[in-house]
Amino acid sequence: MPNYDDATEQHGMFSSRPSETPKAASPHRQITPGRIIILVLVLATIAVLLRALLTPSAGLSDNDSGPAAAGTAAPLVNHYAPNATLVDLHNKRVALSSWHGKVVVLNFCYVACQPCQYEMPDLQKVYEAEYSRGLVVVGINTSDDATSISRFLKDLGITYPVLRDVGQRTTIEYRIVDTPTSFIIDRNGVIRYKVIGPLDKATLNHDISSLLAQS
Repeated sequence: MPNYDDATEQHGMFSSRPSETPKAASPHRQITPGRIIILVLVLATIAVLLRALLTPSAGLSDNDSGPAAAGTAAPLVNHYAPNATLVDLHNKRVALSSWHGKVVVLNFCYVACQPCQYEMPDLQKVYEAEYSRGLVVVGINTSDDATSISRFLKDLGITYPVLRDVGQRTTIEYRIVDTPTSFIIDRNGVIRYKVIGPLDKATLNHDISSLLAQS
């Protein structure tokens, strides 16, 4: 930072002695490190504002359901769902993109999560009822091993696919901070709803009804 006391002594700026006449500063001396920092901050602020203005709204209206409303890949509503490759319970790699063309409920969970245990039977019921229309429920387990997950799913009677997020790379990419968290993705791979907390059957049916009707 510039030392303004030193600047006063050298250039007479803001001096209280009227007998001294300030010397005109040259244009080169006016470009200080402090002014450069301010200019960079102003430009960065403008860039952030422009990006916010150009990013699709988090809300979804009935007229904004087509792929033209989608932004770039990001874990946000009205953006394309980021692709990821996870591991199933038989250690086979599975890409989320393999369900393109389906309506996907992407549900982040883990075995000891009580709200996850509460919602999973409802997810199973909707999965069974709407699978023939193109609905897929995909669980993403954030931390457990295959044996623990298999036992857990058997106890709850869950048959929809549950994948393991080894290393939590997908959990981080989707910015998961609470479980369960669900993303409802349309047939074009666009996130249309994000739900933090347990999903119930009524809410899920409401959210997927219009998406399933789309060709």
